Amino acid sequence: MAAMQSMSPFVNVSGCLRNLAQDLAKISHDLRLMDSGPKTGFKEIKLPPVQPGSSIMPGKYNPVMAEMTSMVCFQVMGHDQAIALCAQAGQLELNVMMPLIAFDLIHSIEILGNTIAALGDRCIAGIEAVPERCEAYAEGSLALVTALNTHLPGGYLTAAAIAKESLETGKSLRQIVLERELIPEDKLAKILDLDSMSTLPKDSNDPA
Repeated sequence: MAAMQSMSPFVNVSGCLRNLAQDLAKISHDLRLMDSGPKTGFKEIKLPPVQPGSSIMPGKYNPVMAEMTSMVCFQVMGHDQAIALCAQAGQLELNVMMPLIAFDLIHSIEILGNTIAALGDRCIAGIEAVPERCEAYAEGSLALVTALNTHLPGGYLTAAAIAKESLETGKSLRQIVLERELIPEDKLAKILDLDSMSTLPKDSNDPA
């Protein structure tokens, strides 16, 4: 059976392509979401525009490379399903579905390889961060209040009250702490330094 009738080697290759397509689709969806906007979306990054703009929204460009990637990935996933069905459709020593297995497998390899190259060259390589939007998101995160626990009079309870006020009023944690005069501004700047929070400490043995 394994030597003469099974199409499992082709199914295995197709399954690997499907797994790659699923991860690639996830990446393309994340990129689209992070670049959504320009006003009501995340807009944490800017994907390089490859078209003049949106046909219905002036000032907006479409993430066409990410959208193309998603469509190709869906096609590869569809090919994988067709290959799986063809593999089990043979009878005795003959599988008349082999032409479709071959066509879909070769097609998946071709379009997925071309897509990865195009996405890398025309999208990934040109991604730019939007620093002001990323900083605003970081400053507006209530998670920053955990860094204040050991520095506030009242500790956790005071920090929780500050977080609640921030959520209700829209004020930043930094603004509320300064308004209440709970921590001096220079000390607060060090406590809530976003760079130090997001950077791994250097190894003490590292000469750099």
